[in-house]
Amino acid sequence: MLRDGRYHKRPAFLVSGILLPAICVLLLMTGCTSVKGLQGEAARSSGQIDLFLRGDENASLDISFELVTVEIMGEDGRYRKINSAPVNINSLAVRGRQLLLAEKMLPEGRYTKLRLVMQRVFIRKKGKTASLAFPPDGVEIDVNASIHKGRNTSLFLTWDPDASVAGGFMFKPLFSVRGAVPELSSLLVYVTNEDSNNVSVINRQLGEVVATVSVGKKPRGIAAGLRRDRLRVYVANSGSNSVSVIDPTTNEVEQEIPIRFGREPEGIAVARGPFGKELLFVTDYGSDTVSVIDTTTYQEVDKIDVGNGPIAVAVDPPVESIAVSRFLDADDISILRSYRERYLNVYVVNRDSRDVSVLRGDLEMKRFEEVARLSVEWNPVALAVDYGRGKLYVANHGSDRLSVIDIVGVIKGEGQGAVSNISYVGTTVTGIVVDPVFDRIYLLREVPGEIVIIRPFVEDYSAGDTTMPLVTGTVAVGAAPRAMVMDPEARKLYVVNRGADNVTVVDKTAREVEQVIPVGKRPYGIAMLPY
Repeated sequence: MLRDGRYHKRPAFLVSGILLPAICVLLLMTGCTSVKGLQGEAARSSGQIDLFLRGDENASLDISFELVTVEIMGEDGRYRKINSAPVNINSLAVRGRQLLLAEKMLPEGRYTKLRLVMQRVFIRKKGKTASLAFPPDGVEIDVNASIHKGRNTSLFLTWDPDASVAGGFMFKPLFSVRGAVPELSSLLVYVTNEDSNNVSVINRQLGEVVATVSVGKKPRGIAAGLRRDRLRVYVANSGSNSVSVIDPTTNEVEQEIPIRFGREPEGIAVARGPFGKELLFVTDYGSDTVSVIDTTTYQEVDKIDVGNGPIAVAVDPPVESIAVSRFLDADDISILRSYRERYLNVYVVNRDSRDVSVLRGDLEMKRFEEVARLSVEWNPVALAVDYGRGKLYVANHGSDRLSVIDIVGVIKGEGQGAVSNISYVGTTVTGIVVDPVFDRIYLLREVPGEIVIIRPFVEDYSAGDTTMPLVTGTVAVGAAPRAMVMDPEARKLYVVNRGADNVTVVDKTAREVEQVIPVGKRPYGIAMLPY
């Protein structure tokens, strides 16, 4: 009987025979072992390639074509297809922009040529459209790309449309190609791509991807280190139960830290305290715990039990950030300063139990424990610390209320009395950014795909609900936005659009979209170095 409950009649030779079935089973087992061995070897000896196209920002000709196939040739002379679907390309639409053309796992080795096969080539002039002849076998481009095991190689094509038409009727696309080059790390943005198992590296000044880094399986949360003398980027890999450590000076993974005490790492945050160490806090969604990692030794040093389904984490910023607070009175500032002389708080959003765990770190004893668990609204998924106001904001995906936790109230032991709400901010909020310069809060809504701008109240929040949302504007972004971050200069917002495989760059002063940058498949988290 099969698993679906159906019965099948056995052939006679299987019923009566004894030796033949035994031999078949033996052959099957050894055959499967051999195939598995080959597959495992192929997987271990493979790396990833990404191919990007950028249009000339000075292009004047209006040329369109369908890119059907992208292939790359190894030293063995064999071409391998690396694109997954045809792409329609227009010279004016990609002018000064970047497209991700292909992403593929390839065997280790050196690759020497690209072949691009196209069809349906048109040129439009003075309102009229005409067909162009094109090479039926495609065009070949010399490259020098090496694929290394477990690493990513990025190639960047630049297309000059104005030099791609010969004799007025023949399309001969002119491409130049380069590999990734070192970038100034202070200008870099890092985006985890869950379904690509890699991280896109964006240069903020250029507004384009400049490198791609292969990490573990299903990378989700990401955080940047705080030490100027040792810059690092940390990636939580949900599918491989590990944390990848990226050196931003080389954009390579220097260490893979296994998570031993938890399962399905999701969110990640970095804290620095007077004990002279930088610590990572990783929410383990599958085991309802938080793993604590010492970045000096890259060892998991502690496990803390929290609520159900921990998905996001934030830590207290440096205490100096409240030195010039316009919203806290002298007593509250004194309480915070005295508390921070010995303690550091870590805040964990537990999506499935609808609460926030407050972990207190004793900097003298060098240990953390949960000291409060505060109920919030439906499906909390993100949070942000506003130390200037002494508040913690919690985004509740299934509710239209933004939870507000009074940090001073938590320190005083007020428990649930420290929690209030701002109502009518809209549902499906997935991200929060606090803007102390403009005194604004930016909320990211998954549906309809927008940033909601809120002006906080001047007076303190009271326990209970504040019904007036004080929404001052919205900015449309991409499909199913998942995460958002503000640059260190407090000029732009970078939004990860999970449903569109790109990042939207928003000028927060003008409240308009500046750029859309392609990244990998199903992007999830975003971080940038704070310097």
